[in-house]
Amino acid sequence: MAEIGRRFSLDKVTVDPILKNKIFSADGDDHIGDWNGECIDDLVKEIDRIEERTDPNYSSLPHRENIPEDLRLEVEKDFPIWTCDIKERCLVGDAGDDIKTVHEIREFYKNEYGGIEKFKEKLRLDREKFIQEVKNRSEQSDL
Repeated sequence: MAEIGRRFSLDKVTVDPILKNKIFSADGDDHIGDWNGECIDDLVKEIDRIEERTDPNYSSLPHRENIPEDLRLEVEKDFPIWTCDIKERCLVGDAGDDIKTVHEIREFYKNEYGGIEKFKEKLRLDREKFIQEVKNRSEQSDL
């Protein structure tokens, strides 16, 4: 009998690569498609195939780890970026119906804000300003 060792929260977890390729339904119950993360055009074809057969809502798309670090969080929500392939081509847009390269996304932020870091700084300052406005209103209503 094989001994089952204890696993701790900081232990590295190995995920079956086949599992990483699965596309699940919005409720996460059904495996409705696959994509290996290599070419975004293959993902678009797979999404088209899925949408012909079933509800086009997904819980998430695989290989989000291909999104470069500097484009995660604030940028991926703003642009939005659904996922990227290993060639740095990304599925983007509110409906996930456009393809842009990582370079094109970075250029957009360079042209609009002077760069990604400046965009993130603008968001931070906007958030601080909003918090201060809420505090001021709260203090005025307490008077």
